[in-house]
Amino acid sequence: MKATECLRTRRPRRLRRQARCESKRPGLPNISARPDATNDRSELGHWEADQIIGANNRSSMLWLTERVTRYSIGVTMPCGYGRDAMEAGLVCGLDQIPSHLLRSVTFDQGSEWACWETIAAGYGIDIWFCDPHSPWQRGQIENLNRQWRFWYPRGTDLSIVEQAHVDHVASIINGQRRRSLDYVSPAALYAAAAVQ
Repeated sequence: MKATECLRTRRPRRLRRQARCESKRPGLPNISARPDATNDRSELGHWEADQIIGANNRSSMLWLTERVTRYSIGVTMPCGYGRDAMEAGLVCGLDQIPSHLLRSVTFDQGSEWACWETIAAGYGIDIWFCDPHSPWQRGQIENLNRQWRFWYPRGTDLSIVEQAHVDHVASIINGQRRRSLDYVSPAALYAAAAVQ
C-alpha cells in the first residue's frame, strides 16, 4: 500500500489555495493619486478617518485626525456602522471643522465608507482610499487607535458612551504635547490654524 493511499483525500500533494480576491469596487480614488501637499504634510486640512467597533459589532465610534496638527475629533455612533449611520457620523464630525481646514479625507477600503461620493459632493473635498488590505497607509490614525483603546477597550459597549465623554477623551489626547510637533500640543496648533 502506498503512503498516499493512507491519506484521507488520497492526494499526494496539497491543493494550491486560491488567491485572495482584490477589491472589485471600481472608481475609488486611490491614495497613490494623492497630491504631494497632502503626503508631505505641507498643507493643513487633510484628514484621516477610522472607526473602532463596540461589543458584538453593534456600535461604533468614528475618529478623524488632521495630518499636520494631529488634532482628533471623535463621534459616537450608537446605532452601528452601516452606510446611513456612518454618513450621519461623518457629517457630525466634518461639521465641526472650519471650511478652510477641510480639504480631503483618507479612508481604508471598508464598505462602511460607501457614502463617500455624497460626502465629497456635499463638502467639496477630495476623498482618498488606501490600497486593499493596507490600512497602514493611514499610519497616523492607526497609531492613535492605541490611545482610543486605552479609554475604550475591546468589548466595550460603545452604545452607552455619551458624546460628552468622547469630547473629554479627545481633549486629553489633543492636549498632550508631542515630540513630533516640537513639544506643542495638537490642540494649540489646531486652535492657531482655525483662526487664520
